Amino acid sequence: MIDYHLHVVAHGDRPMTVENILAYCDVARERGILQMGITEHDRYLDDIDLAAFQEAREKSQDVELRLGIEIDFVPGKEERMEHDSTALPYDYVIGSVHRVDNEEVDHPDHREIYDRWDTHDLYEAYYANVREAALSGRFDVLGHPDLIKIFRHFPDRDITGMLEETADAVAASDIVVDVNAAGLRKPVGEIYPSRKLLEMFHRRGVPIILSSDAHAADQVGMGYDQSLPLVRDVGYREVVTFSGRERGTLAL
Repeated sequence: MIDYHLHVVAHGDRPMTVENILAYCDVARERGILQMGITEHDRYLDDIDLAAFQEAREKSQDVELRLGIEIDFVPGKEERMEHDSTALPYDYVIGSVHRVDNEEVDHPDHREIYDRWDTHDLYEAYYANVREAALSGRFDVLGHPDLIKIFRHFPDRDITGMLEETADAVAASDIVVDVNAAGLRKPVGEIYPSRKLLEMFHRRGVPIILSSDAHAADQVGMGYDQSLPLVRDVGYREVVTFSGRERGTLAL
């Protein structure tokens, strides 16, 4: 099994040391994770210690390490995104939408955007960014593709067409989707993406990774007791792996 979206530095919580990386590996090994990808937020690029990562990779037993990064997709910031997504020898690059009109939609202490926007309009703007991120060709993986649901603000109109359009764009882009269990730890209380959206991806042949989006060692592999049965029930039989920006697969 893999856990391909997680953070050691997280939000500046701890340095990227060999000891801290191996603490994550210890939990991964206990939970049956064979490959673990460290994907710090792009704003912490300067805190990624490549030497520490490489040493930890050599010392890690039973858990293969991969290096990635999570790029915050913001239209108009192409130069910054291009720089950050090529700054280090990544195995893969995640592109995630956290913002609409450059304002975060997932900050627990700043939810004002939900008061100012009509919810349906906000979802439209969010998914337009998701489609643009997928079709940009810059990313290997699309992170938590329905993050907008995090605080349980849902439109009062049907958004099936919006989701279908998004699934079409994702399929056309050949990007891999992040099935991310962090939503289970958030107010929404469910995996990203929802079963409905995941089924749309599966029907279109969109491949997936699995992740916990851990921000602490004890969260590695967390939620897999729900995400694994979900993806298998939808019909997935393998996950994508990466090495040097090249894809492989691993059976579920």
